[in-house]
Amino acid sequence: MSSPPTIPSTLLPRLPKSQYTLHPLLPADLLILIAHLRTLYLPPIHGGFQAADVLDDGDGSEHYGGGEQGKEKVIQVRKETREKKRERRFSAGLVETMGGMGLGLDVPLTAAPEHPIVEDQEAEEKADEIEGEEAAESYEFEQEEEKPHLDPFEREWSEKWLNGLVRRSQGWLEENGENEDNVVEIKEVEAVLRDATAVLAMMAGTSAAGSFTRHLVFPMAEYLGPALSQVRAKLEANPLHSPSTSTFLASFSRSPTSPLTLTQHLPSSPTATRGNLSVSPTSSRRTKYPLLPILLHDAPMNDHLSVGVQTWGSAILLGRQISLHPADYGLFLPPSTSRGVRVLELGAGTGLLSILGRKLLDLHAVAENTHPGLVVATDFLPSVLDNLKVCVDLNFPPAITDSGIHSATDISRDTGIHVAKLDWTTFPAFMASGQREGDEETALFVRDGPFDLVLASDCVYDETHARLLREVAGWVLRLPEGEGDQGGTFHILSPLRPTFQPEIESIVQFFPPHSTYTPLAERQAAASSASSSIPPELRGEGLGTARGLKLGTRGDGKRAVKGRKGEGRTDEALGYWWWEVGWA
Repeated sequence: MSSPPTIPSTLLPRLPKSQYTLHPLLPADLLILIAHLRTLYLPPIHGGFQAADVLDDGDGSEHYGGGEQGKEKVIQVRKETREKKRERRFSAGLVETMGGMGLGLDVPLTAAPEHPIVEDQEAEEKADEIEGEEAAESYEFEQEEEKPHLDPFEREWSEKWLNGLVRRSQGWLEENGENEDNVVEIKEVEAVLRDATAVLAMMAGTSAAGSFTRHLVFPMAEYLGPALSQVRAKLEANPLHSPSTSTFLASFSRSPTSPLTLTQHLPSSPTATRGNLSVSPTSSRRTKYPLLPILLHDAPMNDHLSVGVQTWGSAILLGRQISLHPADYGLFLPPSTSRGVRVLELGAGTGLLSILGRKLLDLHAVAENTHPGLVVATDFLPSVLDNLKVCVDLNFPPAITDSGIHSATDISRDTGIHVAKLDWTTFPAFMASGQREGDEETALFVRDGPFDLVLASDCVYDETHARLLREVAGWVLRLPEGEGDQGGTFHILSPLRPTFQPEIESIVQFFPPHSTYTPLAERQAAASSASSSIPPELRGEGLGTARGLKLGTRGDGKRAVKGRKGEGRTDEALGYWWWEVGWA
């Protein structure tokens, strides 16, 4: 049987003229068409798997009957996977459905095999060089022109057809909804209305789609795998989770070789590296990564200020790098350090980085018997903070006992994950006054010491925000302590949106490279002098004032990075700029 055409103007049947009937169209056929549109326009999120993504460590042929026929099936499945990945053009967060229709995963979890394979763009392209027949097939897909259904005319046609379907379904239900003799037909039309509305809303964006639970999966450092197995063995199902979320989480404990592993092709060039990974030119082995699931609650945006109630591509990209190389990015302290790491997220939004960091630190504590450390997620608006607490509870469910509900995260001030309000406009003055003027919620944690790692992803939406970020960071980032210590690290990641060029340029202005500053010796001399009028270029800032220290970008300055295909919002396709900030 040939596959249906992918051009909506050809595929979709004409709707009846009457606004109160679907006849002669059948609900079952309409549901198939709606599902097809969903497949065309709502590709998987990062961490959502297609059936073709779910393969075992071997060639996978045993899951399709074995033998040559099974191998041919595996090749076909992988071919379809690559084709789908190259169709991704829209938001990483637009795959989830509404109202119990299933969140995150696009296929039933009963589909074997059980080991997800998630390949990033760079590794996938380089691996094609060593995969023979698959390489040629992949090259063909790379050369394909953009799919015709992505043409603006075709997308608009689909949206108008869905709108018409919604109107006719509503009209029919208004006319027949009270007729007890039509119970079966009423349920069928309600299903058409529900599915059509959900796809329309998600095509318009998550703001229109309402609130939903986002399912994300992050590959992480290999050595944390055994600790993850230990933790999973002790976890109990949370009765408060939706069925789809419970199924999603259960999928990570089904493998007999728990934890599940993410298999990724390694680069084939002689000196190719990715973080700490290196591979010889003759090696074609695959590296396995344990998978760490994260749940996030995205709420609808009530106004232009409440962008923090939704998850953005910058946090996913930064989170993936930290998850794979936690020590390199400052999450894990050197083994010689006896105290726990202190992590602060600014403009946390849904708290992805904080939640991911907390989970990684917990696993590190199990694996290495280290102090679990502290994570503080901060934001400003009450609606964002309320949603942030929901996200934290999704991942660290509070304990329900006869005596009440008890938090599982903020038991101690120096451990766990905490949510706190932080006003960038008042906090610097509060700190400069010696914490005597005003009242800041975050001060409770600042009094115990500065932070080793500060994170800010996609939180500059105004030209004044970069300056405020710098002022806040100056009062919370740990100073260098002795020979060879750089002090704390502040990571900033921001997308290159065409409409936000002034905001991006403001980050460049307020976080210049260390090399642009006056030599440290001159700044230290000025700081130790009795002069009351030190020139700005010689003046330290924040916690570093007395030592003449200033915040700036390490190395050669900002660097450009690209996300994976299908990851991030549609206006983030140009990539991101990344600043690694520290004391100079």
